[in-house]
Amino acid sequence: MLEIKNLQKGYNHRPAIRGIDICIHRGEIHGLIGSNGAGKTTLLKCAAGIYQPAQGTIQYDGKDIYDNPEVKANVAYVSEQLDFIHIYSVSGIASYYQNFYDTFSREKFDDLVKRFGINPKKNIGTLSKGQRSKLHFILAIAQQPKYLIMDEPESGMDAEGKAIFRDILIEEVEREQVGVLFSSHDLADVERMCDRVTMMEAGEVFAQKSVDEFMKSVQKWKGILPRKTTDDQLFSMTVHAASGIGDISEFYTVGEREESERILKKLGIKDYSGQQITLEEIYTLLKKIGRAEK
Repeated sequence: MLEIKNLQKGYNHRPAIRGIDICIHRGEIHGLIGSNGAGKTTLLKCAAGIYQPAQGTIQYDGKDIYDNPEVKANVAYVSEQLDFIHIYSVSGIASYYQNFYDTFSREKFDDLVKRFGINPKKNIGTLSKGQRSKLHFILAIAQQPKYLIMDEPESGMDAEGKAIFRDILIEEVEREQVGVLFSSHDLADVERMCDRVTMMEAGEVFAQKSVDEFMKSVQKWKGILPRKTTDDQLFSMTVHAASGIGDISEFYTVGEREESERILKKLGIKDYSGQQITLEEIYTLLKKIGRAEK
């Protein structure tokens, strides 16, 4: 189990992340979402043992990771920076990695390179950004880690590459029970792949649940609002206006569905019906509510 408790880290006496708590079991995919500057990369680098926390603990199976080679050997990190030694070919970088990682599987590496359609003879310096992202992911999986930490791993990948990435990741989680923590701006992929999600803003967590719990905790509706209903009136009743065409409006509620329906009836909203909602809509709404309440 990866356990992060009360994590704090800053730069130049300014906090970047504060009071972060995350628990990830092996065989679980945990998504980290937030706007640019929310502190996701700092959190992931701490989780990978690259940064030393100013406060709090990061433990894998009960052992601290920072300055601990034994623990780091079980953790693979995929960075958005895509730093490679460009003099190597795709095949050559695998040989390089084999010298440093006892668990590195050349067989798995070659198989994944083939699945992604990357030419093993190509020089890394000639690869596109999407191909380098694929290669970085392949190298991490070939290390056969117990835990995988990834920062925007799909950056630059096309739709086909993202689909292959998802398939491989889910296979590794199910077959090898890899524990995964990764950040992404593609919330549709987070919704499809993740068991749990942590939402961050300004260095702090503002929501953390399983994907199923998030989808049940916020409802999207379409209906006819009473005339002269103001946004303030809706907000006071935990109803949040979205958009409208003519007399029909779309809006959201937060909480138990039965209680939300009771509120809709009390407000006199007519002909309302539930609509399909996405994790992206939930994130946007909860972030907006959090700012309004501060």
